[in-house]
Amino acid sequence: MQQLVAQLKKRLADFIEQRDDLMLLSISAVNDAPMVLQTLRDLEQSGSPDLFLLFAHDFLSPGPFVTEALKHLKEQHRLADEMLAQEGREPLPPFPDDLLSESLAASDRLRGAIDYARSLLPREGGHRLVWAMIPLKIADRRSYLRLVSSLVPWQGLQPWMRSVRLIFRADVNFRQAAPDLMNAPRVRVQRVDFSAGAIARELEREVVNEELPLDERMPSLLALAYMDYAHNRAEQAVTKFNLLLGYAQQTGNLQLQAIAINGLGDVAHRAGDPGQAQHWYECALVPAAEAEQPHLLATVVRNLADVAFRLERYPEAEQYYDGLDKLHAHLLDPEGKAQALELRGVCQEKRGAYEQAIASWQSAATLCRNIGLPELLRSNLERLAELHQRLGREQQFREVEAELRETATQEVR
Repeated sequence: MQQLVAQLKKRLADFIEQRDDLMLLSISAVNDAPMVLQTLRDLEQSGSPDLFLLFAHDFLSPGPFVTEALKHLKEQHRLADEMLAQEGREPLPPFPDDLLSESLAASDRLRGAIDYARSLLPREGGHRLVWAMIPLKIADRRSYLRLVSSLVPWQGLQPWMRSVRLIFRADVNFRQAAPDLMNAPRVRVQRVDFSAGAIARELEREVVNEELPLDERMPSLLALAYMDYAHNRAEQAVTKFNLLLGYAQQTGNLQLQAIAINGLGDVAHRAGDPGQAQHWYECALVPAAEAEQPHLLATVVRNLADVAFRLERYPEAEQYYDGLDKLHAHLLDPEGKAQALELRGVCQEKRGAYEQAIASWQSAATLCRNIGLPELLRSNLERLAELHQRLGREQQFREVEAELRETATQEVR
């Protein structure tokens, strides 16, 4: 993943630095577009002398799209003028309000906006304008690409294009709507791919890259192991977790030992073998505790509690949830503590310890009230109401029901 981000950053930086191409078409799926924006922001904040103007509003049709960009540019102009006034410096050239008129063609207004923004660059120092439009939603692909095409130097470079770098997002099917853009003059096309498949391929390259030290390759192997687990590729996941475990044992890495063993337990649990899962989780307890990693220890204890509950070993599960309650208190995690208290109460109810279950749920409800966890509060109150009613405790039942109604009313508000 880090390598993919580094590659994207380098490609964007190379485009900004080069002098031959005016436009970069960034071909990306909706989920990958924010990564392009964030990388451009990182370049802007890394001490770049260039002027970055980034736009991410949706494209519905050309006119409103350009108007929204102009409004954003005008607001940036206003803020910059305020800052210059505070510093006693000359204001910027006046904003061209005539560009806001939608009676003008959207393409002309967009060119005018870019030309105006370019005029704000300092005259000395080789500064550039980086104008990037990365809409997440493109409702009308053809009209969007026509607008983009209007900025291509089909007839050669124009004065407004000097010191300008344009970056536009296009979706992966843009060639069907605008095939000429693929080979347009001074336009380069780059694919941005942060899909699960692309990440997996990059991780695999890192794992087999013998130029990297083993300790730098192991995190990639761990990520691949959990990707296999997430996609229910049990055999591949087990192989990778075992490789991680062997490395961790050789190097004395207790944290990685616990993670790898816990991963083997996760695979067994998903495969419907809670007994084997419990074995692995119990094995993970020792290195997790010795590693002094309370978050990791809490994960293992929660897994043990869930498996014991699934096996209907309620006293055992209760003990684990009780330990989990204490761990989350140590971690200053009130939500995790409330969840542990609720599940401890469920175990107590299952074995007939009704008073203890009520006490657990009351403790959880108090915590939820104090810190504002309405969903967990409602869950614990519902458990209390059901048990009070079953035990024939009408007064307590009515009190809890009244609080449930009040909680529901507050949520509506």
